[in-house]
Amino acid sequence: MRGRAKVIMAVGIGAAVGAAGSAGAQPTACLSDEFDSAASMAAWSRVEQSEGWNVEPLAHWSVNSPGAGVLSGATGRMVMVPHTVTWYQNYRGPMAYKTVSGDFAITARVRATGRDGVSVPTALFSLAGVMIRTPRVITPATWTPNGENYVFLSVGYGNATPRRFQYEVKTTINGDSQLALSNAPSAEAVLQIVRIGSSVICLRREGAQWIVHARYTRTDLPPTVQAGLVAYTDWTKVSTFTPTAHNTQVLVPGVSDPSPWLAFSPGLRAEFDYARFAVPVVPAWAAGLNMSNPAQVSDGALLTFLGASLDVPSSGCATACSAADVANTDGQTALDGGGPDGVIDNGDFSAFFAAFFAADGDPARMIADLANTDGQTAAEGGGADGAVDNGDFSAFFAAFFVGCP
Repeated sequence: MRGRAKVIMAVGIGAAVGAAGSAGAQPTACLSDEFDSAASMAAWSRVEQSEGWNVEPLAHWSVNSPGAGVLSGATGRMVMVPHTVTWYQNYRGPMAYKTVSGDFAITARVRATGRDGVSVPTALFSLAGVMIRTPRVITPATWTPNGENYVFLSVGYGNATPRRFQYEVKTTINGDSQLALSNAPSAEAVLQIVRIGSSVICLRREGAQWIVHARYTRTDLPPTVQAGLVAYTDWTKVSTFTPTAHNTQVLVPGVSDPSPWLAFSPGLRAEFDYARFAVPVVPAWAAGLNMSNPAQVSDGALLTFLGASLDVPSSGCATACSAADVANTDGQTALDGGGPDGVIDNGDFSAFFAAFFAADGDPARMIADLANTDGQTAAEGGGADGAVDNGDFSAFFAAFFVGCP
């Protein structure tokens, strides 16, 4: 989608799932990801892991991992290929997110097709897009229904006849989902969600034109939320499972199936060209106005400071210079509001060892997951494999003593 050079690194779906610092710990814009490096996967959290569900609802998940075939990645993109799964009411789907505080915008260029990468999906409600969500401090054992609170805007296929690309916008409060579908001109769109106080504004770009898609007043959202990317498919099959069955297992042939006569038909490939974070600058004339109310702030007025002005690449943010660059000079990783700083020093040494010897199940331990069991990093065709072992130990020291290029 973008005609500029990329650094290509392959990574498998077992990549480490790390948490980014909140906007209060680092500039919001530095949460942005152009998906030029597979190493950036470690800065994205996955809701299925952070809440302890220990399921993988994606048949494929990668960043900047070119390949061929249905379950493959792509250069310069995050790719999600979901199993049968959804976001609706008490059904919880896959989400790759970062934690953000205060007013912010998330913007992503999204392409949602059938698994062939071209066609309109055939399965009902097969879409991908951007979401903001209230974090849930739960485990599968403490989960209760009616706890989901989020807003998302997505593109793909809903339920139109004849089949055609559509947008879906959804607001969910305490597990009660209200959605609206509308026609989309193609599989690809730039989607944006902006939070300003209690107002949540969803926008889309078609060609060069920005359009205010929907507005909501969400006084229930806490100061810090999850903001990220989602993909879901095959509602017809999903709907035959209870939310508990859906949330606690991967819906593939072989599970306990309440509708064995109905085939599993996941049919979505989602590609994200970038995910950009920014802070909206509200002009003086709009200060104190209700952004959710068109009578107070028109669509045209919103577009003078939302939309295009928030869809810009970040600059001045340090990125990892090698596999050993896991922390800043104070030893703070992304979990602590720090992260790579483009320098290899004692901060990285301390952070790696703290992660390497952290207890199993501690999210901090996955900071040390740099390589596969043979010690091959992403740059060498290996990468994080979901386990911390001697391969990671060897890879860290090999990179540490080489230093930054």
